[in-house]
Amino acid sequence: MSELALTLVGAAVAVALFMGIFVWEQRRSQELLQRWAAKQGYSLLSQEARYWRLGPFSGSTSKYQRVFRVRIRDPWGQERTGWVRLGNWWLGLLSDQAEERWE
Repeated sequence: MSELALTLVGAAVAVALFMGIFVWEQRRSQELLQRWAAKQGYSLLSQEARYWRLGPFSGSTSKYQRVFRVRIRDPWGQERTGWVRLGNWWLGLLSDQAEERWE
């Protein structure tokens, strides 16, 4: 194989790996968020993934965790808005941990 062909194959492998990780992170985040809401008895009304403005989790979130701004309805019909951080500092989304902060 020529050097150009090897470079193109390497680039294709890198892109495929990146896309695979991205898709896994998206699916895993949704799974953890849905599981958190169900465990608490909440109906998830809206969710917004946050990457820069992390609300109360600013400065204490690793790059392996995900933060969402959420609006929920609790079992008593009350609506609440707040923040949910998924994963933990070291394992990121490999952990089932979820932490919420309400406004």
